[in-house]
Amino acid sequence: MHRFCSLTVTRITLGRESETCILPVMYRPFRLLALVAPLSFVLPACGGDDGSSGSDSNTTGSETTEATENPGTSEGTGSETESPTGSESESETEDPTTEGPTTEDPTTEDPTTEDPTTEDPTTEDPTSETGIDPACGNGMIEGDEVCDDGNNVTEISESNSTPMEYPEGACIDNCGLLLGDCGNGVMDPGEACDDGNLDPYDECTPSCTVNDRSYSSPCYRDCGDEQCSSTNILDGTIVGCDAITPPPNAEKVCLESADDEVLNNEIHLYFAEGKCAVMAQKCEGIVCPGDLTIGDYDNFNECPAGTALVDRVTDSGIVTVYTKVCHKVCDSDADCRWNAFDEVWQKSGENRCQVLPETDPVKICVDAQN
Repeated sequence: MHRFCSLTVTRITLGRESETCILPVMYRPFRLLALVAPLSFVLPACGGDDGSSGSDSNTTGSETTEATENPGTSEGTGSETESPTGSESESETEDPTTEGPTTEDPTTEDPTTEDPTTEDPTTEDPTSETGIDPACGNGMIEGDEVCDDGNNVTEISESNSTPMEYPEGACIDNCGLLLGDCGNGVMDPGEACDDGNLDPYDECTPSCTVNDRSYSSPCYRDCGDEQCSSTNILDGTIVGCDAITPPPNAEKVCLESADDEVLNNEIHLYFAEGKCAVMAQKCEGIVCPGDLTIGDYDNFNECPAGTALVDRVTDSGIVTVYTKVCHKVCDSDADCRWNAFDEVWQKSGENRCQVLPETDPVKICVDAQN
């Protein structure tokens, strides 16, 4: 078997193992390269009948290594022996998964290890001690409550004469006073005073409040032998408002109940026992009576401390009356004369501690009937 090779021949003829090599031979085992991944290129020796030809698919890595170490065959053959799939074989020899971005598992640090729900904001329960949050109006006497009739409303007596009566257990709006106890001559819980009489103009009112002769205190006008005018509230001498000094542009007045008619308009006013206040008023229209002007309405804009301003406009269709009045600020009905009897209307007044649109959120002592 011939063992010589010529590199000047460009056409290669291969014979079977039983045939004699008659021409220099160069093997191009391209199909083997597709099966042997670790090889980037192959330089085999001249083929023969010894079983090492390119048709043998069992070529091993050791045999190819020996072929690559032959320096005699490396000259002038690089362009032909370099496998076109060499780049693929090289990429396969180096496993791209050995160094991958997934080697560091982002889930190794679990963001849920710190559970924000470990601190439960409901662990401190304000009702844990008693099981119920004490509240006036729930029908149960708790804490500092004197009474609790199941609501936050001061009942209005249905009596048409004095002394006025109340249902048993009737309680003032803040659960601090039993209505039926006021007037028995004994200072019971929640009462500021109790002289046991029905005189609203002495030191203690029938509502068991101290008469300080200031804002919202009971009052009346003394016109001698004549009837005081229901429209001219400056008529007569005011009795009961001695502690009030009116601010600039306002006048001290005693507001009283009235059932009258002026300019074909009915006047219904509800001020049981009278009410001390300061006010300013003006009238606009063709037939405005002069006695409707009180103080300087346009320049009166601020009430004294402890009072709140109510500014209202009344349009009768003939005249328009603008009125500003300062009313006493309160916390509960116990601060107001809740038990005042109205002699004009022969029934209980409805003087209560309320919020009006003009004073919101401040509460004042007013009769909601006005």
